[in-house]
Amino acid sequence: MATPTLSRLLTRHVGILHTPTESLALRWKQQQQRGYAKKTKKKGGASAAAESNINTAEDIARAFDEKKLQDRMDGTITSLKESFKTLRVGRANPAILDSVRVRIDGSNYSLRDLAQVTIRDPQTLLVSVHDSEFRSAVDKSIRESGLNLNPVIDNEMIRVPVPKPTKESRDKMAKSVSQMSEQVKSKIRNIRQDGMKQLKQDSKIAPADEIKRLEKMVQTLTDKHNKNIDELIKTKVKEIQS
Repeated sequence: MATPTLSRLLTRHVGILHTPTESLALRWKQQQQRGYAKKTKKKGGASAAAESNINTAEDIARAFDEKKLQDRMDGTITSLKESFKTLRVGRANPAILDSVRVRIDGSNYSLRDLAQVTIRDPQTLLVSVHDSEFRSAVDKSIRESGLNLNPVIDNEMIRVPVPKPTKESRDKMAKSVSQMSEQVKSKIRNIRQDGMKQLKQDSKIAPADEIKRLEKMVQTLTDKHNKNIDELIKTKVKEIQS
């Protein structure tokens, strides 16, 4: 067996017996750096977790949505305006037939899907049915719609005379206007209640002053839409009675 040379022995034991001062200092420095890195990693992890918790709290979806609430209220006003169009006041208006549904082969269809409605003169509507096969069904549906109209099939057209309203019919229409308006106001109240319930739910995660501001805004929107409804009633009743 070969005897290890002196240089090999020195190389083998240099880390124990012959480590220079500079090497010891370097090792100590490296150990310190590794320890600092571990501490930094732990600290960084804690910070990241805290930041994540904050973001999670901020990302919690709130129940109240101002735009959706306003859109719902606006929708009720639009619906009321469309309903008012169907109230005839002695003048031919195609909108009075918007509510007519035609039953064909067991299914109901909007008259607008089956025919075109135009004005012949101030007292007469003309209904042109796209498919002559459905003309009788359209005529029957107009007659039985409850609009007090008596259509007449005239060749390929259906004439719909619009009778001049009597005092009794005017009063009846004015009453219908009030009933429609009350229904819409009831919807507005329900939408307001929904908004307030949502804000109560959000009060668990939102500042109190913000909730108070939004509650005031909901009430302002409610008052605004109710006032709009009152104005629409006044205008429509005046139109009916004139």
